[in-house]
Amino acid sequence: MNEIIKNKKKSEVLAEALAKTGYGHIIMHDEISRIIQEPYPSQKYLAVVQQAKKILLNKYGMIIESIRGDGYRTIEPDNYVANSLRHYKRGFNEFKKGATTLERAPQDKMSPEARDTYRHVNDRSRMLYASLKGAVVELKTLSEKKHPFLPENISR
Repeated sequence: MNEIIKNKKKSEVLAEALAKTGYGHIIMHDEISRIIQEPYPSQKYLAVVQQAKKILLNKYGMIIESIRGDGYRTIEPDNYVANSLRHYKRGFNEFKKGATTLERAPQDKMSPEARDTYRHVNDRSRMLYASLKGAVVELKTLSEKKHPFLPENISR
C-alpha cells in the first residue's frame, strides 16, 4: 500500500513535499498523484494521503484539510485551534487527535489573539484530559470484584 519511492515510503515523500510548500498552500489532486505515482481517485491514493497527514502533523507540525474535488490545503497556524476543536466536538474517540493537534501547533507563528485562544483552549483540554483519565481509573477500580466501595468492604 505504501510502496517505496527514492528509498522512502510514498507517504513520507508526500509529507516532505507538503511541508516545503508552507502554510495556506493549495496542492491539487493531479499534483499529488504525480508525486506519489498513484492515480486519483483510488484506494491507494487515499491511503497514502491519510498516512501523509499523520506524518505531516507529527513530524512537521502541519495539517492539511481537504478541498472537495480539488485537492488539499495546508492550514494556517491561526486555524489550528479551530481544527482541534472540530475533533473534540466529534466525541471522545477524536479527543486524542484534537489534543495532538494542539500539542503540535506552531505557537511561534500564531498571531497574538490566536496564541491567547490557543493557551485558553490548551489549558482547558489538559484539565478535561486529566479528569477523563481519573474517571477511567475510577471506573476500572469500581469494575473489579474486590473494589473498596462494595457494601461488604465498607464497615458501618
